Amino acid sequence: MSFQALSGQAGLRRALTGKLAAGTVSHALLFCGPPGSGKKSWGLALARVLLCSGPEKAEPCGRCRSCRQFQSGQHPALFHLQPQGHRLGIDQIRRIRSKFYLGDGNRVCLIEEAEQMTPEACASLLKILEEPPSGLYFILLTGRPQRLPGTIVSRCQRFTLQPLSNAEIMELLSRQKGLSPGKALLVSRLSKGLPGLALRLSEDSSFEEQLTEAAEIVFNLAGGAQSSREILSLAEELVDREDLLFFLELIYLACRDGLLYLLCGNESLLIDPVQARRWEGVASPFELEEAMALLQKAVQELSTTNVNRRLTLEGTLLQLQRRFALCPR
Repeated sequence: MSFQALSGQAGLRRALTGKLAAGTVSHALLFCGPPGSGKKSWGLALARVLLCSGPEKAEPCGRCRSCRQFQSGQHPALFHLQPQGHRLGIDQIRRIRSKFYLGDGNRVCLIEEAEQMTPEACASLLKILEEPPSGLYFILLTGRPQRLPGTIVSRCQRFTLQPLSNAEIMELLSRQKGLSPGKALLVSRLSKGLPGLALRLSEDSSFEEQLTEAAEIVFNLAGGAQSSREILSLAEELVDREDLLFFLELIYLACRDGLLYLLCGNESLLIDPVQARRWEGVASPFELEEAMALLQKAVQELSTTNVNRRLTLEGTLLQLQRRFALCPR
């Protein structure tokens, strides 16, 4: 893993390579971004450079013993911490803390989902950050930096990963997965600029069927032909899906396609032009805006709070059909 092998993030790339070349990399770095944004890949790429004993400063040489150990996943100076269950406890830090002070070369501690650290683990880490031993670097990865104590964040060099463009995602899919331009474009539009999600979708043979299924559900709701009993039954079927949030986003995207098609008719902006054309005479732009707002609210509640999933889903589906029936066309 090297910076050259990673897609996009031009600003992050310039900042890291510049600091590496100048020897001004902080002893603690914080990479922020949603799941699938590439935080771990960038963190590992940086760790490999910091541990490399070759002459290059901003890229790993790929030839030294350190690079070979890193490639095999057995580097003794790389400490990789991740939550056990839903917490990252102080015992996990204690087990490796003594190793932070051993050796003459660089050592790197990569902490995934750093926001899951317990208060005790945060306090233990903070003591090290206040007086770090020479050659020790911490790389913290998080999707929710606001959940980290300000005392830790203030001691880190912070970088926020940006969503990739469709062109960058398509290049990644072509290079790593050999996808055709048509399928790469579809996946890039669904990925929301997240390379991890794009790669996962590229390996999922069913996502195109899911997109069609999501569109069919919202078309049925817009038609108003389903009874309340049928809608509640649908909610019961959907609530146990492991990919419920993603599936609701697919329903949202079906509405978004319809809205764009009705407003401007530019099919180059659409995820699925065939399905978007079906909205003619079925719903108005105003209805689709209302539907998108409801779906966005449901996804937000389900992903950030402990609401009852089934009740939230039932209410959302019932409101969707009611909004389609009541909104003026």
